[in-house]
Amino acid sequence: MRQSTQPAPARGATTPGGRRRRRVALGAALALLAAVAAAGTVSAVADRDTDRVATTGGDPGAPAANGSGAATSSAAPRASERLGVRPTGPPTATPSAATRATGFPGAGNTGVPDGVRLGGYSGPCTITRANTVIDRRHVRCSLVVKAANVVIRSSRVDGTIRLEGESHSLRVEDSEVDGGQAYEHTVGFENLTVLRSEIRGGQTSVNCYRNCLVQDSWLHGQYLPDGEDWHLNAFLSNGGSDIRLVHNTLACDRRGNASGGGCTADVSIFGDFGPNANYTIRDNLFVASDQMSYCLYGGFDEKKQYGTQVSGIVVTGNVFERGGNGRCGSYGPVTSYARSAPGNEWRDNVWSDGKPLAPSS
Repeated sequence: MRQSTQPAPARGATTPGGRRRRRVALGAALALLAAVAAAGTVSAVADRDTDRVATTGGDPGAPAANGSGAATSSAAPRASERLGVRPTGPPTATPSAATRATGFPGAGNTGVPDGVRLGGYSGPCTITRANTVIDRRHVRCSLVVKAANVVIRSSRVDGTIRLEGESHSLRVEDSEVDGGQAYEHTVGFENLTVLRSEIRGGQTSVNCYRNCLVQDSWLHGQYLPDGEDWHLNAFLSNGGSDIRLVHNTLACDRRGNASGGGCTADVSIFGDFGPNANYTIRDNLFVASDQMSYCLYGGFDEKKQYGTQVSGIVVTGNVFERGGNGRCGSYGPVTSYARSAPGNEWRDNVWSDGKPLAPSS
């Protein structure tokens, strides 16, 4: 079991062992109330660069009305065998019977491990020294990484993390990163490894364009202010290569607003700034929401500058929740996936009820 960890209590103070259970129970109750209160139709949106907005029951191609360091993979069971208790989401998530999936990352098995006491962090917010290790610390600023082999371990970061420079690299493990109200990604952009971590807040949980591994992690709880048309994603790449998403819970679970803001997808791959090649998307849980257009955008789009330069996008062994409308997203589970593109592979992906799922479903 893991829990959201605050700074180490003062000497003699006791860390309440039931804090996580109370928080989870409260979150579930609030989620249920939110679902009842928000029973009406809310817009689901596509990525800002698509210039499209999806409204429930409408035309997914309609113009926007509002201007709108690698790690060894864990041995995960086959998708059809991983059905049963869903990780508890934030109060913004809508619970559904189809989302109860066992063995996936969530509140109990990501983030700072139980029993770890966090000390304060007095280091720089811009890291320029190679091989820096931040271990069991509560970091209260956004971090900019301009060095190689930086490690954040068993820590909490209240802020975003941005990698700058092709030779720089970062590993985040057993940690929590909360991007808060940032109008940007929570973690990105290249030479990035995220393991067993909870990534929440910000506009997009993880944004990557080169050499990234996200594994055994929980991406959820993005931020959307009233009056803004931000387009949210759990994972986003606007052109990238050598990207692996392995055994994660991927949720874009923030409800849309009246200004056209809201979720695009759990995973969005777009050819805006470059070709997309060599993706492994394996053994993940795609969390359903009728607040987003699709659960997965697969990279192929003739309207994008690089939208036809797609290759090696391998999608295998994933579970897609059906959600309340039975389609995962507002329009369906997946779009823009070119099954015939060189090296593309779609295999052993299923609905949360165990039925096979084809890209055209």
